[in-house]
Amino acid sequence: MSDDSGIAERFRYIRTKSGLKQKDFAESLGVSHSVISDIERGAREPSRKVLTGVAKLYHIDLNWLLLGVGSIEQTSHNQTSNPEIERLEREIDELKKSIDELERENKELSKELLDRMRQLLELRSELGHATA
Repeated sequence: MSDDSGIAERFRYIRTKSGLKQKDFAESLGVSHSVISDIERGAREPSRKVLTGVAKLYHIDLNWLLLGVGSIEQTSHNQTSNPEIERLEREIDELKKSIDELERENKELSKELLDRMRQLLELRSELGHATA
């Protein structure tokens, strides 16, 4: 990207316009505070994930964010306002939550199974010593 300092300034502008500290801005994008700090200082280029996150979460036009051209706000052409897409995004979020819950339950069940196996082995060991 040839407009690194411009991108840094635009990132800072978006963050301050949103009333966020670097830490909070970073959390909203799923990155560390140091990533945002580096971008705003011009020491790092934003990743595709960060760029699309800013565009989507803060309704920022990618052309403006990347190149400084056009309007800062997304036009209706760029916004995701399709009800079907929004419904699918909600379903994906719910599925992610369900998967997280299943993983948590699986860990609990695995722990319980291991505890019972350990108890069974201890009991077998005790019975083996009792008959000897």
